[in-house]
Amino acid sequence: MATQKANNSSFARRKAFAIKHQEAEPLTRRDLQYDFLHHIFAAQERVFTDTTLPSSTEDSGSRPPSLSGTSMALRDKMQETPAFATDFAKMSLLANVGRVNTTMTFLPEMRTALRTYHPVPSLQKADANLQDAPRIKNILKACRLKNEATTNMPVTPAELRARAATGVVPSTSIVNLLFVLSNHFTTVAHDHFGRLEIDLLDLFLPIKISSLSRARAFLWLAFHYHEAPSVNPFDDDHARQNVGRIPELVILSEKEFEQENVDPEDERDYATKMTKLRMEFLAKNAQATESNNPKDRKGIAKSKAKASPPGRSIPTKRERSDPDSSVEEGNAEEIDQLSIALHVVSPLALLMSRSRPTPAETTTERSNAARISRALLESSTPHASIRHSNGTHRSILQQAWHVVTSVDAFFDSDEEESTNPHVTLTQCVSKYWLIFTRASLLTLVSVSRSERVQVNIVIAFLTTNFVSTSWTCIIQLSV
Repeated sequence: MATQKANNSSFARRKAFAIKHQEAEPLTRRDLQYDFLHHIFAAQERVFTDTTLPSSTEDSGSRPPSLSGTSMALRDKMQETPAFATDFAKMSLLANVGRVNTTMTFLPEMRTALRTYHPVPSLQKADANLQDAPRIKNILKACRLKNEATTNMPVTPAELRARAATGVVPSTSIVNLLFVLSNHFTTVAHDHFGRLEIDLLDLFLPIKISSLSRARAFLWLAFHYHEAPSVNPFDDDHARQNVGRIPELVILSEKEFEQENVDPEDERDYATKMTKLRMEFLAKNAQATESNNPKDRKGIAKSKAKASPPGRSIPTKRERSDPDSSVEEGNAEEIDQLSIALHVVSPLALLMSRSRPTPAETTTERSNAARISRALLESSTPHASIRHSNGTHRSILQQAWHVVTSVDAFFDSDEEESTNPHVTLTQCVSKYWLIFTRASLLTLVSVSRSERVQVNIVIAFLTTNFVSTSWTCIIQLSV
């Protein structure tokens, strides 16, 4: 129980550790703890073993380190522009420990709704293309030692120390090492901080401890687990007097704290410009999406034009999606038309009667079909239209509906008595398949006008019509 509680607490701590900003809100120097990152990468000590460099000093300067997760363009850019490489490394460090999570992108024209854009003025001076957090994470996952498989990588600080004790230096890749230490931040604090009010993750947060002392403590921890049992070059008097403890953390006053991680004016201007650019891009993208969906716009305009009747509450999203809820007024007429169509031309009704429709039934059918046809003509938007002889325009769908509902291909032969069985078969199949076509077209029209009809219901209805029409043809042949 105690272990589970500790795990839940650690998870909550890690979740709260990540930066959470709104769309287009910039990442300031205080968010990143820029001064802390600067002191880490500006350290003059060259004491970490670099296993990515070639063994021959002859070509050590002729090719960049091999990073399987990066593109050739990104490697070339880092080699040609060291300042960009440093900025990219700083962002990678924040992603490595979880301060920057995978919902962030640094590209203002990113379209996906799963990411939020954030300008990073302090790290986008050499080159604005910092990729996005998911790509950075993928690059980091591909970083491992040449002799290290993904199945035997150390996953706890104890395993890191055990490897170092056997003479394996470095104990793992620096990426995996930082991932392990950040996941076990409470263990690291207990073993090396000598105090309970802060831990490893706090080094990346805006706290009243100097950026330089936090950077030295971070480098001390990295060397301690990466290069041990070597003498730690980041020791200070406090660390030497307290073996296994990090260098002393210097407490800041309120005034000193406010003087660190200050955004210069040019970075504030860049953040304002990029935020505006992003919001304009989102607005144009939304407008383009809306123009590509005229049916959605029509539905929105229609819903705005209709006022809710007195005493009737507006249905919630759940009520609108619930098939058992009451029918919305805007769709009542469409569903009523569908019900009329099913009643008029249902092959199941013909199958139960076992006879051809009477002239009176035929007249009723045509009257109701004409009513539905007029309603369809009045409500549909003619995109590709056909000009009728009386001057009215019909869309292709409207024209097909008009022909099916108003033309009886066998009207002149209803009273004929043919002795030829082949003619009887042809007439029967054609007649009732025409009925099936009418019912199917009615269904498709209703679906195109109402999103409330579910696809499985449509498929079931068309299948039922198909089977019942076929049986109707067989039974009529036997009569």
